[in-house]
Amino acid sequence: MSFEDNRFPVPVREDMTTALRKSWADIGRPGTWWTGPERVAIAALARAERIQRKEPPWNRDRGEPGTPLPEKAIEAARKIGADPTHLDRDWAEATIAELGDAPYVELASVVVTTVAADAFCEAMGIEHETLPEPEVGEPTRERPDNMGDIGAWVPVQVIDWQRANVARALSLVPEGVRTFFRMVAAMYSGTASDFNEMVWDHRPMARPQVELLAARVSALNQCFY
Repeated sequence: MSFEDNRFPVPVREDMTTALRKSWADIGRPGTWWTGPERVAIAALARAERIQRKEPPWNRDRGEPGTPLPEKAIEAARKIGADPTHLDRDWAEATIAELGDAPYVELASVVVTTVAADAFCEAMGIEHETLPEPEVGEPTRERPDNMGDIGAWVPVQVIDWQRANVARALSLVPEGVRTFFRMVAAMYSGTASDFNEMVWDHRPMARPQVELLAARVSALNQCFY
């Protein structure tokens, strides 16, 4: 079992460990556009590059991906995982033109899930969790309806969207939204419903304190969102 309680130096809420385990297992499963082995390879590339993020890209030790991936997918996994400040529309459009918009979104969802889980381990002072074993099976290749252009780099859901735009960015691959935000909601607010509440009385920190901390972390990470 991943994220076992005995690995943590301090108590961790059960809802958080449950979310971490479910989202981590999702990485190894066949996705909407990538197979299980491809998704684990994407996670491995992002992790390896992020570990070396303080080194300039040309000094990083880059091994071979664990499974054949398109060259653009390898580049995207590394770039999103370690150098998000270097992303721009021109690069995204060239990458999307080669990979496809939905495969690009799913790749991004795997990368950000891996990065968030790894950052959690680093904050806890423990080793990164072992990547899940890839499962066999084919991607579903199901594209959702109600996608449209709102000026983002990729199509997003344009009808009946009730959640934050940061989640909307992945809405072209609904399973990617569920995998990432199941874990992030547990880390951030406790539950997805709590995220929309402006006053929290169930956490040691008040909502304004959490938002201030999140904004500071985002600034330090040079998050352009």
